[in-house]
Amino acid sequence: MTHFIVPASISAAPRTSVALGTAAFDAALAAGELANLRSYFEYWISKRTDERPPLRAAIDPAEIPALLPNVLLIDVIGEPAYDFHYRLLGTTVVAIDGIDYGGSMLSQMVPRADAYHLIWEHHLKAAAGTVELRYDSLSWSRDNSREHVDYLILLLPLRRNGDSIDVLFGYIHYFMDEGSLGWSRL
Repeated sequence: MTHFIVPASISAAPRTSVALGTAAFDAALAAGELANLRSYFEYWISKRTDERPPLRAAIDPAEIPALLPNVLLIDVIGEPAYDFHYRLLGTTVVAIDGIDYGGSMLSQMVPRADAYHLIWEHHLKAAAGTVELRYDSLSWSRDNSREHVDYLILLLPLRRNGDSIDVLFGYIHYFMDEGSLGWSRL
């Protein structure tokens, strides 16, 4: 089943990304309230082979049970990537976003418009092997229970075999009831 959902970007909200190897990336992962995000990243690092992204088969959910509610598995479509299939969403992702969009394509949920360029760019860079941490704030209009949701998302590349990146292993850290945070709080 696919879902046609379009989040509204919050024009006044800070939206940015920082790359692995930068001081801002390191500072964000060092923040005390992001211990699970840091554990997720360290788990991925521990599964790499010769500095290459880990194989999908190396990721064992039994090894990271506390992280699973915030995890995403996204299939990369095409080489080079042109779309993304959301295969699996953790229970926290479904609860906070208000819908299980597993089985949906990114192109069905997020238009390729300027307002959403950061989302598409993040996915495309991850599919090319670039590791970035993205801060975003989106408004989901499905249930009107919240004005917006602030979050950090880390999309990490995985391989099924060979060197091709064909899966993104994502983790979302939500900031709930804390207002618009931006990087300044981290």
